[in-house]
Amino acid sequence: MPRRLAIGQTLRGRYARREIMLRGHLRQAINAELGAARISGVSGAEMRWTLSAYLEHIFFKLGIKLIWPPGLLFANLSQHSGILRITRVKMLWESGVIRFAPVTDADRMAALQNPLSAAPGPLHHGLRKSYGRSDIKARRNCPKTNPLNLPYRYERHGPKSAKIVSARAEAAAEAEVREAREREAREREAGSDVDDIEPFSDDEEMRAADELMSDPIEEWE
Repeated sequence: MPRRLAIGQTLRGRYARREIMLRGHLRQAINAELGAARISGVSGAEMRWTLSAYLEHIFFKLGIKLIWPPGLLFANLSQHSGILRITRVKMLWESGVIRFAPVTDADRMAALQNPLSAAPGPLHHGLRKSYGRSDIKARRNCPKTNPLNLPYRYERHGPKSAKIVSARAEAAAEAEVREAREREAREREAGSDVDDIEPFSDDEEMRAADELMSDPIEEWE
C-alpha cells in the first residue's frame, strides 16, 4: 500500500496541469503561514476548509481567523477550478487580501452566540448538520469477535427511512391532516341537522314504572 503523500507532493514529482501546481503551492503557502511562530506557533498546523472544521480547529483552538474576500466563496481550493480562478486566489493571498489575524475577545463572544458570524466571508456552504452514521443498527465488521467475517444469523441492513423529512413529505402530511379535519367538520355539521332525540333518564323510567304499578287493576271473577 503506497504511503500517504504530504500536501503539495506529487507521485511523479511534477503536476499534470499548471492549475494543479498553483493550487498545491497555494496550499503549502497557507499551511506554512498558519504554522509560523508569529501566527499560531503550532508546527504542522493545516488549514481547514469546511466551516465547522475551521471554527473548531482554527478559530477556537488556535485563536486565529482567516480574512477572506466578501465576493469569494469560502470553500476548499479544489472547488475553485480553472486556471483563472486559482490564479486570482493566489494573487489575493500574495497581496495580503487573504491573510490570518488573531481572534479578539469580541470575535469569540460573537461566535459563541452565532457561529456563522465567525465565518471568514459571507459566501460559504454553511454548517453541515450531523444526522448520525449511515450504518446505524447495521452489521459492522468486527475483527475481534468475527475475524473471518462470517455471515451472521440475522440480517441487519440499518435504518429503512430517510435521515430527514423532506419538504415535499412534510407538505403532503400537512395536507392529509388538513383534509381529515375538514372532513370531520363536515360530518359534525351534517350530524347537527338531525333532530335530537329526547333524552330519557333513569329517574323518568323509574317514575313511569311506579305509575304503572299504582294503577288499580280490575279483578275479574
